[in-house]
Amino acid sequence: MKLPKLFELFEQTEEIDLWSIKPDIYIDLRPFPYGMTEQAYAYSFGEEVLVSSREELASKIEDRTKLGLVLANNMISSKFFLVSDQDIHEIARSSFGADAAVDVFYAGDIGLERAYVVNAVDSASRRIIESQLPLSEPTVVRVLPASFAVSCFIRSLKETEGTYLIAECRPYEIYLYSCAIVEGTVVTLSSDVVKSGASDVLQEKIVFMNHKAVRFYRTDSILQVFVIADDNSVMPADDVSKAVSSALKGKVKVSVEILKEPFPSVKGAWLFEKS
Repeated sequence: MKLPKLFELFEQTEEIDLWSIKPDIYIDLRPFPYGMTEQAYAYSFGEEVLVSSREELASKIEDRTKLGLVLANNMISSKFFLVSDQDIHEIARSSFGADAAVDVFYAGDIGLERAYVVNAVDSASRRIIESQLPLSEPTVVRVLPASFAVSCFIRSLKETEGTYLIAECRPYEIYLYSCAIVEGTVVTLSSDVVKSGASDVLQEKIVFMNHKAVRFYRTDSILQVFVIADDNSVMPADDVSKAVSSALKGKVKVSVEILKEPFPSVKGAWLFEKS
């Protein structure tokens, strides 16, 4: 996805498939703790994941200009479209507006219709993203919702089926994603964030997300849950697991698994690039 103000590397080419261009580096723009007071970003060149402050990150990147970003779901709109004889690019323009940065990628055929996933960043979110980037003139060639990137990480380890829930426990908050696999492609059905570690708040949001997943996806309720956490998580993984089980009580077949990983989104982004 190109952010119009920042995208210059390929500006002389009228038509280009951005999905054929791989980033040099992936950055998770959701902050991590750094030192006592600073916030930092996790980043990777496709191997080890590191964390550094925004100011230091500029020197770490050096001359690598093709950036891939992982964003919180409220900063990027990710939608799933089924179309027959319509032009998906026209649909994207009318749905998101001319000022948005939009990526369209083909997911597969479902019956007589073609399935697409459209990621878009609106102009307000784009300004926030630009202010967070550590370089003055970076080239953004990929922007992924955190839910999609984390799902790619999980799929590399576990079989996912039907509708499933992810609780990504980070240092400052817990991100919740209800997802499904449609024709082999991850689709986010809903997402939310818990800023407080209170288990009752977490349970309420899980119940609501389960309701939305059933209503939107028209399928069984959430039966598979992945809790991703590490030692710096805002709430212990075992407590999150208990809250999830309590929220989904009465569903005998619910499976809750705890995965220990501090950087699932960055690792998942690179796994997506390799697929």
